[in-house]
Amino acid sequence: MFANLILSPFIISALVILYLSWVSDGDYAIWMVPFLVVAAIIFVLSPQINWWWYSKHPPQLPDAFLKKLEKASPTYSQLSTAQKQVFRDRVALFNLAADWTPSPAWPEERVPPDVSLALSVQAVTLTIAKKDFLFKKFEKVIVYPKLFLTPEYTFPHASELFEPDGCLMFSAEQVMRAFVEPQSLYNVGLHEYAKVFVLTYPSFDWPLLDQTDTWDKLETMSRMSRAHVESVIAIAGIDPLPVAIHHFFTFPEQFSVEMPDEALRFTEIFFN
Repeated sequence: MFANLILSPFIISALVILYLSWVSDGDYAIWMVPFLVVAAIIFVLSPQINWWWYSKHPPQLPDAFLKKLEKASPTYSQLSTAQKQVFRDRVALFNLAADWTPSPAWPEERVPPDVSLALSVQAVTLTIAKKDFLFKKFEKVIVYPKLFLTPEYTFPHASELFEPDGCLMFSAEQVMRAFVEPQSLYNVGLHEYAKVFVLTYPSFDWPLLDQTDTWDKLETMSRMSRAHVESVIAIAGIDPLPVAIHHFFTFPEQFSVEMPDEALRFTEIFFN
């Protein structure tokens, strides 16, 4: 991290002075104090320093992932060259900002980069037109290898939003399968981040999707039945709003045909 590069000279200087005070003259020790004070300040402020640096110099996404991104995201593929760069930069920054936590069941000590990047893409897709593209109240993301159980849902499921702790939970298997097959498998990452977006902007004029034919229209545009969506998440009785948001981004042309009024409303919300 960038803060460590700034920190290193002060630590090295303090160690050199410590060595000199030990082998030569103990009076040198007093000169360690300013270096240690500055080092302590840099250490405490390291998150802010790192964010300042990386916001100006976002890390590059791996080439292998970029090839997947072009096929996986209809939103990204339709952007201009300049807009694609902004999208990639935001994905990289979102990936840095989130607290990715592997579950105890995960065989490794960290969440695989492809999984965290795939989830970052879903979040950035929703906030691409917003100045603040982070969900600061929902930075904690726990990733499980496969379906998981929690106290809220004591049966195997693929994703969950626990609002009191600002925590999201995902099955990596479902996340990656939907990322590489967006037209055939419901994306739990986009679903949960759609719920986060609605919670973040509750005052927006969200459409009321209580018509009796809502689920029929959602299935017609996507060929994903309600049963399919609920089977992927493995939770029944889901709200149609995040599903509609998912389809708006995944099947944009079909969505505009089947639900033109809602398409206009979502365009106003997500792209203005």
